[in-house]
Amino acid sequence: MEPWRPNPRNPMDRIDPYTFHFHFPNLLYANGRKLCYLCFQVEREDDFSYNDSDRGVFRNKVHHWARCHAEQCFLSWFRDQYPYRDEYYNVTWFLSWSPCPTCAEEVVEFLEEYRNLTLSIFTSRLYYFWDPNYQEGLCKLWDAGVQLDIMSYDDFKHCWDNFVYNKGMCFQRWNLLKDYDFLAAELQEILR
Repeated sequence: MEPWRPNPRNPMDRIDPYTFHFHFPNLLYANGRKLCYLCFQVEREDDFSYNDSDRGVFRNKVHHWARCHAEQCFLSWFRDQYPYRDEYYNVTWFLSWSPCPTCAEEVVEFLEEYRNLTLSIFTSRLYYFWDPNYQEGLCKLWDAGVQLDIMSYDDFKHCWDNFVYNKGMCFQRWNLLKDYDFLAAELQEILR
């Protein structure tokens, strides 16, 4: 079977439960999890609502001839979907990995373009949190006004209900919050 190749312009509707439980746990070290998933919802501030076309999931595209991180896929898609920079938007991301320094810089530039947009990022794990370049990227996002936090129980439940083909199964936390306390404290230390 040929692997799924994401189109930066077309998000997936949802992910399967196995993908969610494999790629989203709060883990300090997440061996074998090289993909990043970005679940998003866009609310227009005029009515504080969103519809199904305003939410979805991007996965990073990693091929030696073309790299496109999930964050870059979203930014490209958003520019096409919402070309009007004078409207107000609240955007929420639920990421399986925090942004790399390059993506953090691109998000900051994007926010300078869309000054009427607020962005909240809830991440399951911190990508290379011990590396000063990755810490600096997170600080740049924070300084640009991005709300940053580690995914909590409520965030996981929200993702399960809105971004997972859960077939009516109730959310079970399993080991999703394994290293939550450490990661939350580490993020707060980075952002100080």
